[in-house]
Amino acid sequence: MLKRLATRVFHIGIVGIAVAAVIWGAYMSTQKSLEPVTEAQIDAWTNNGRGLSLSEERAVIRSRSSAVQVMSVEVQTASVSASSGTYVAYRDKYYVLTTAHGILGPCFTTQIVVDDTFYDCQQLVLEDPQTDYMLILVEEIKERSPVRIPDHIPHRQEWVVELATMNTIYYTGYPNQGGPYTFDGKIVGYDEADAIFVDSYGWAGSSGAGVFSSSGNLIGYIMALEVGETHFGRQVLENFVWVVPLFKVDWTAARALTTERRDEKN
Repeated sequence: MLKRLATRVFHIGIVGIAVAAVIWGAYMSTQKSLEPVTEAQIDAWTNNGRGLSLSEERAVIRSRSSAVQVMSVEVQTASVSASSGTYVAYRDKYYVLTTAHGILGPCFTTQIVVDDTFYDCQQLVLEDPQTDYMLILVEEIKERSPVRIPDHIPHRQEWVVELATMNTIYYTGYPNQGGPYTFDGKIVGYDEADAIFVDSYGWAGSSGAGVFSSSGNLIGYIMALEVGETHFGRQVLENFVWVVPLFKVDWTAARALTTERRDEKN
């Protein structure tokens, strides 16, 4: 009899503990749900739309985690240019890829802005005015994750697949000196002058932003917007974006020039 009574008391105790645990869990969950979320939680690189596939989510994360803002000052006029750029790693060096037209002055008047932190330009390594790109040597940027060259770019025949019409692209930039903002778009065409035409959104400040395919590869950078003529005069088509394909960037020359100028300093 005593044994049966002890067993029953034991079972009642277990049930009581379980009920108490459920009540406590519900209480803690309610308390936690009442806590305000932080800006850091919302802006986290991994906090992206639930409708993305795994490869698309990788592309968005890679786009967001490598985006930087480039500020350049023209010394004589004190005019300031604000553009976008992509933080990349090639061999054992770190660079920012941006457009040449966004760089107004020498290296010492150019800075990379990341979350209100300023990083100095160490060297304007390689400029191509025709293709409109500039490679800037920088120190390691702890707040960003670099795009690895050549690991995160298409190889040979992959370009045919990556640049197919109506493929989805993603880019993160600083249009109108705001951001970073992430946009998607569709490839609508490609021409013999090696320009990718994208239906997305762009404005002043978007230039230099890295453009990623839905597979996560860096395929180019934003150069300009289309300008159209109407009965009301010339108008900027902010949804018609010109993108320069990444195979236009001479990474080998950049590496050679970085080494060469470093040796000159020594």
